[in-house]
Amino acid sequence: MNILCRLACLLFLSATACASEIDIPANIQAKARVIHGERDGYWENVLLVSFPETRRTLSTSDGLLDARAAMNHAGHPVLWKTLGMRFMGQEGRGGKAYAEHVHGEIARLHRLDKSALARMATAADLDNLAVVTQSHGPLTVTVLATAGAKSNAIRTGVDAGTYIEGHTPAGTINIMLLTNIRLTDAALARALITVTEGKTAALQDLNVPSTYTKTVQATGTGTDSIIVVSGTQGPQASYTGGHSRIGELIGKASHQAVLEALGKQNGYFLPGSKRFAATAQAPAKAPGALRLALLHLDAKPGDIAGNRARIEAGIQEAVGQGADWIMTPELAETGYNFASRIGTNWIAPFPDAWISTLAAIARDNRVALFVGFAERDAKTGKLHNSVAVINREGAILGAYRKQRVHGGAESWSTPGTGSAPFIVDGISVGLLICADTYKPEPAASYRQQGASILLAPANWPPVDGMGPGDLWERRSAETGLPLIVNNRTGSEPELDFTLGESVVAADGERLFSFSTSQSRLFYVDWDRHQGFSQPAR
Repeated sequence: MNILCRLACLLFLSATACASEIDIPANIQAKARVIHGERDGYWENVLLVSFPETRRTLSTSDGLLDARAAMNHAGHPVLWKTLGMRFMGQEGRGGKAYAEHVHGEIARLHRLDKSALARMATAADLDNLAVVTQSHGPLTVTVLATAGAKSNAIRTGVDAGTYIEGHTPAGTINIMLLTNIRLTDAALARALITVTEGKTAALQDLNVPSTYTKTVQATGTGTDSIIVVSGTQGPQASYTGGHSRIGELIGKASHQAVLEALGKQNGYFLPGSKRFAATAQAPAKAPGALRLALLHLDAKPGDIAGNRARIEAGIQEAVGQGADWIMTPELAETGYNFASRIGTNWIAPFPDAWISTLAAIARDNRVALFVGFAERDAKTGKLHNSVAVINREGAILGAYRKQRVHGGAESWSTPGTGSAPFIVDGISVGLLICADTYKPEPAASYRQQGASILLAPANWPPVDGMGPGDLWERRSAETGLPLIVNNRTGSEPELDFTLGESVVAADGERLFSFSTSQSRLFYVDWDRHQGFSQPAR
């Protein structure tokens, strides 16, 4: 047994002890669990659904088979790349050989013949698995779906195809269909069409574009897989098209599961699904004025889920107060000293599912967002201390990357090289991050490019000899542009931000200054002719 084989064996031997059960309706008579594993610091998991007896099964990977189990192997995208390269010298090619090897190991560990284990593989995270059940009378259907459609989405009939034997499944919609009733071979085959129709309807409802032809909607990805498993109870069905009741259930479950999985994995959501409920009437603002909300946040270092939740709660509160633009501090998603606590391997290529979720929130609530986060460049893999810019239509305009990066807590970050202004609501906006305001050149560059306002998310506690002093006022005086600084509060063991100030500066003067020891939103209204004012509270 070679080294790669031994590594795979060790992975799944240890992972078997760490499995989470999935509820499946009792009348389907199947046991489903996710087996959690790790390799080289990256997740590598398997969804395994086993049956008490042989089930007639149709798989797009295996054809017709009599299966005792079905699996969806999920490997981190980095593993598909690195292990795919290592497996190139073996029979098959790259990712295909890797997937076949894992298929064999799972069969061996669970004492199954490989020919009795239906399989598919994905780079989507099984933490984003969607499980949907539809029932009517004696009929029950359960769909288990993983989905990713950002890197490999295609429109069949429009996009060009190339031979992809062994292609890495980076962006794949995998659907496993279970039912309690007996399906003939013809019904199994017809179910593939019904599942595909449900999947494609979900992509259409979400307006998912083709990766290759941006002007058309995707119908799937180039590596989608389906497994349909017949039941052994209840009536027998020979037809599973949309006019049949069982076909209706299959289509609805597939549609709903793909919607849910794409929301979890990619941040795709139906229009209106992220609209916040109406609250009490917001304070009035002058016609034509923009209300800026500054989230003076106590970000916890390394608490990604918690910080994301705090940011979303802040956005919801700001929407209720009539905000048009909503800012966060620098690295609001991560906290400042996060890398020493949780590392950087978790950072996904930009835009990740959370940024896409924020885009849906911006779209449904008609607000623009400027959010500090840790970015991984999708092409180069380089990491940056960045601010994502999202307009009111939910379009992700891009990310500004901090130029003046400090060592130590920011040693993970590659300095940016400057940026053109972003156009938001027809206004030319220059972005800076914290120490980018230390020298006059970055702000001056925006002035030369026609910017109308400067926004500067920051993590800048007042420290003797380190500023910020009057730097923000000076930058506004030099450029003639208003400068809005969104600082933070709270403390990390390494730095105390509780006296940090968020500031509105114009024409060399500090118009407003905000500070608080706890997370809080501050608001300022900007009339481009009358200047800045604070809304009545």
